[in-house]
Amino acid sequence: MLYKLAHIIKERFGFIWDFIEWLNSTAFSFTHRKQLKTLPQVLDTCSGEYQFRLAQSSDAPALVTFFANQPEEAYEFFKPHDFDAKAIKKVIANKAFQTIIVWHDQTIVGYFFLRCFVNGKCFRGKIVDKNWQGRGIAKQMGIVMTKVSQALGMRMFGSISPENYASLASAKASNEIKIHQTLDNGYYYIEFLPKQD
Repeated sequence: MLYKLAHIIKERFGFIWDFIEWLNSTAFSFTHRKQLKTLPQVLDTCSGEYQFRLAQSSDAPALVTFFANQPEEAYEFFKPHDFDAKAIKKVIANKAFQTIIVWHDQTIVGYFFLRCFVNGKCFRGKIVDKNWQGRGIAKQMGIVMTKVSQALGMRMFGSISPENYASLASAKASNEIKIHQTLDNGYYYIEFLPKQD
């Protein structure tokens, strides 16, 4: 119910949504300030061939280029925010929106985020550069998102179209998935749980 309500407010009442975003960001950064300080270390521990780090405002131009270089079909299932510099900087500045860049030799090869809420839930999204797909990066991103959500003490959710076979396969490779319901648009509302050994 809250998921549907949030989308209605965002689409029809932008000024209310902006206030809710500010309120959530402020409250989340206050209640999770200690956990947020641990994220650079968590990401450093996960880094190897690919480096993971929190996005900074200065990364906006490189991210604009990254998003512009992806084919149109990449955005069929991935539309979390606008991809211009102003929108990206706004997302990065939002303390409840953990935006993470995946680097390889000074090149951005992936981008993912956890959109966190004070109710203890976060929602994830990810995209891998078209030229770097098929190398296991999406799976690694899923593992890292799980570690970040655990460090923050959050339950992790997302929505995936049943037609997005690649995303479903990637999700199952890095997490146990629990489908809570099918949304009105046909997407699965999924909880991502740690993979069981």
